Amino acid sequence: MAIVSTMPKKGEAAKAYDIPDAELSKFKEVQATKGTYDETQDKIQGAEEIGGSGAVDLDKMDVQAYSDICICYFTYGGRVYYKYIYCWQDCP
Repeated sequence: MAIVSTMPKKGEAAKAYDIPDAELSKFKEVQATKGTYDETQDKIQGAEEIGGSGAVDLDKMDVQAYSDICICYFTYGGRVYYKYIYCWQDCP
């Protein structure tokens, strides 16, 4: 069995689903990329911010703490989606 989670819009909760291995071939795997805030912010211009587990809300942070912030982003259906995470977190 595989555990698959949703990538909700900012402010929404993620959901997790238990998918039988035999059903996984029906789904497309999406590769996510992680980069530091400074090196990646230009790659997400016009993209849609998502929320969910592990997402950091920059509106509630001091700008001095951005050195510990990375951006996790991926392309799906021709659109770019991203979320802010701490750099020590994995990028799902």
